[in-house]
Amino acid sequence: MPQGSGEHEPAAPSGGTQGADGSGRIRRIRLRPAGRNLSLAVGSAVVFAVLFLAVAFTSNWAMIGFIAIVMVIAMLEVDAALRTADLRPPTAVVLIGGLAMLVGAFVFGAMGQLAGLAMTFFGVLIWSLAAEDATPLRSAGGALLIALWIPFLASFLSLLLRRDGGEWYVVITVALTAASDIAAYAFGSQLGRRRLAPAVSPAKTWEGFIGGVAATMLVAGVGVPLLVDTVSVGRAVALGALIAVVATVGDLAESAVKRSLGIKDLGTLLPGHGGMMDRVDAMLFTLPVTHLVLLAGRL
Repeated sequence: MPQGSGEHEPAAPSGGTQGADGSGRIRRIRLRPAGRNLSLAVGSAVVFAVLFLAVAFTSNWAMIGFIAIVMVIAMLEVDAALRTADLRPPTAVVLIGGLAMLVGAFVFGAMGQLAGLAMTFFGVLIWSLAAEDATPLRSAGGALLIALWIPFLASFLSLLLRRDGGEWYVVITVALTAASDIAAYAFGSQLGRRRLAPAVSPAKTWEGFIGGVAATMLVAGVGVPLLVDTVSVGRAVALGALIAVVATVGDLAESAVKRSLGIKDLGTLLPGHGGMMDRVDAMLFTLPVTHLVLLAGRL
C-alpha cells in the first residue's frame, strides 16, 4: 500500500551518465517510483473502505464483529511471521484474550478492556510455565507483543463506539489516517529527498512526513467540525496533527518488525497491499489518539 512517508526511489544524479555509444553525450536518467501495483492497491482499498462504511452505519455490534474478523486475521498473520523466527506463541490464548479485550471494552468500558488484557497476560504466563518449548520466555514475549499491538490498540475502537455518535468518531479516525497516508505518499514521491528513518524504512522521507501532517491538519480542521459539531476547529486541527504523527509511528513500527524478521509483508490477503496487518498498522495507533483527545476535551 502507499506508505505513510512516500516510498520512492531517489532520482539519479542530475549530471547524467555517458551514452552507451561512447559519444560523450549526456542523457538524464530518472528512476520510476518503486512499489506495489497501484491499480490493485487502489481497488483493494476502495473495496475495503466501502465495506467498512457499510458496516459502520449498520450497528455498533456489526462494527465490533467486522473489527473482530480483521483483528483475528491480523493476529494470525503476526503469529505466523513470528513462527518463522522459531517463536511459538500460544495462539489460542492470544486470540481468546484479544476478543475479550475488544468485546469487554464495548460492554464494560475501560475496565472491561483492562480485564481482557489482564486475562491475556495471565493466560500467557500460565502457558509459559507449562509449555514444552525450548524458549518459552521468547514465545511468551511474542504473544504479549501480539496482544498489545493488535487487540489492545484495536479495543480503543470499542471505547469510541460507546460514545453518542461513536461511529462518526471511528469513521473520522480512519478517514484522517487514510488522508495522512495518501498525502505523505504524494508529497514524498514528488518532493522527497531526506530519509526519515533509513535504518527501518529507507524509502520514507521527511518531506513526505511533513506534507502528510500539514494536509491532515487541513482536512481535519475543515471536515471534522462539519461531521461532529461538538469538536472545535482548534481541537480538530490538533487531532489531525496527532493522527498524522502517530500513523507514521505505527507504520514504522510494523516496518521494524518486518525488517527484524526479514520479511517484506506480513501476509498476502489484500491485493496490492500485502496482508491485513499491512493495511491496518497505522490505524491501530491512531484509534487511541482519538479516544485520548476526546477525553482531554471531556467529549
